[in-house]
Amino acid sequence: MSIPLTVGKLIDFFTSESPQIPLGLSAGQASGVLLLLFTVGALANAARAMIMRISGQRIVARLRENTYQAALKQEVEFIERGEGDVISRLSVDTSIVGESVTQNLSDGLRSIVMASVGLGAMFWISPTLTMLMLAVVPPVSLGAVFYGRYLKKLSNKTQEAMGELTKSANESLSAYRTVTASNAQALEQQKFGTGVQKVFDLARKEAVASGIFFGSTGWSGNVTLLALLGYGGSLVTQGAISVGDLTSLLLYTVYVGSGLQMLTSFFSSIMRGVGAGTRIFDLLDRTPQISTSEGISVPPGKKGAVRFENIDFEYPSRPNVPILKQFTLDVRVGESVAIVGRSGGGKSSIHALLLRYYDPVAGKITFDGQDIREFNVSSWRNIIGLVPQDPVMFTGTIASNIAYGSNATRAEIEEAASKANCEFVWGMPKGFDTEIGRLSLSGGQRQRLAIARALLNKPAILALDEATSSLDATSEHRVNDAIDKILRARQTTCLINAHRLSTIARAEKIAVLEDGKITEVGTFRELVDNRDSRFRVLMATQLQAAEAGDPTPPPAHVPAKEEEIPKEQ
Repeated sequence: MSIPLTVGKLIDFFTSESPQIPLGLSAGQASGVLLLLFTVGALANAARAMIMRISGQRIVARLRENTYQAALKQEVEFIERGEGDVISRLSVDTSIVGESVTQNLSDGLRSIVMASVGLGAMFWISPTLTMLMLAVVPPVSLGAVFYGRYLKKLSNKTQEAMGELTKSANESLSAYRTVTASNAQALEQQKFGTGVQKVFDLARKEAVASGIFFGSTGWSGNVTLLALLGYGGSLVTQGAISVGDLTSLLLYTVYVGSGLQMLTSFFSSIMRGVGAGTRIFDLLDRTPQISTSEGISVPPGKKGAVRFENIDFEYPSRPNVPILKQFTLDVRVGESVAIVGRSGGGKSSIHALLLRYYDPVAGKITFDGQDIREFNVSSWRNIIGLVPQDPVMFTGTIASNIAYGSNATRAEIEEAASKANCEFVWGMPKGFDTEIGRLSLSGGQRQRLAIARALLNKPAILALDEATSSLDATSEHRVNDAIDKILRARQTTCLINAHRLSTIARAEKIAVLEDGKITEVGTFRELVDNRDSRFRVLMATQLQAAEAGDPTPPPAHVPAKEEEIPKEQ
């Protein structure tokens, strides 16, 4: 900030008949002092840039970590409904906030110093000319306020659009095999292109607003500079100020104008950061509908009967569409119960309620006579083993996938794998240290690894959700053999959702689910022997195949005779 004043004094020095350097310094000494000031300024600027950049990265890292931690505490419905939006908050929004509060904040503070010091120097040189320059400040400041508010609104819309775009890309790429098998690349490209166009339209609006604002402020600054030059020239002619003073004042005007423009950019970036920050802090401050930190801790080895009492349930995303209605079911300790029903009838919803992904609209689920809503969710889920229809494998070793979510030793991992008939692991070149990905293994192998993962913590309850529905006969046999080991031990309460007779017949008790409620309960033999049984209607095709001695009966959802299985309403 000493440069304009120095330039002005040098001009007066060289145009004066009897030049004098302030403080009685020689030309060499004055040059040395200026060089020292410039060096100190450069070092301070370098330190400022490094400190603010490192601070910015630290803030972004902490924001991402805290945002991800907050996301992991939310209920399943929230994450599954806005997965792309959460990813956008983690990646894009955190970067915008970090940049706004560090690099842009640094530039903003610098611009404040430039404008303040420059303005003070201008008043010291010529109060009259300074007041003329300040006439342009109020309208520019008013315009900056409206521009900042508009930018904040656009920033919110842009980040929401980016979230939808991320969700669209994530869905198509995670199901890429289905996309390619359906030759739907063009459709996905069109969907993604529509999202890109929406983001571009918002960016174009921001560009137009920025162009208008910065163009008008630049024009105002140039007009002000021209007015200062004209009026200042007349003051020089009258002898009110020197040529050097006018030069210094004009240079300070440029510095002040540059500082105000940087301040305006800082204000707009802060507004953009506020928009992104609102989305982040909305997630950080959001209270999950199902808290993961409150409640009574469930001891790891606790056993007890499970009872569903008059459960009514509908998904929050589909209100007024009942899934379960007055659903009641008792499962004793160590008992295995197979729930049979049509696809989409609510079988998987029962597991979702048991794991407290959702809470029922009415009724309650009890464990050992106590409402599971009173339990700490994490400790409750810790005594439940889940084997989903399509198990997810994460990038890593086979051992890390089996031990996912636990601190099991290698011996415990191998014991669980042995119980789940994962003999194929020992045949691999690196055994349990073999690196796998999401789809590196066959369906049967993934199912057996999922059973091993579920058994690792010795769960009190095992939830099997269509564990064999998509397997070939050989894989189904190996998975069912692993299930048999569990059922024979009678150490674990098993709740089985199944269509395959080979799996259903292994359960001690079968419950038929129709229209959201249990319509029939009995053993496999009791229900098969009863010619009026609803179970026989549902299993008609497979029962006919079994009676005919067919070793590979068709899936349950393909009826032998259309009239034998009533159509869904």
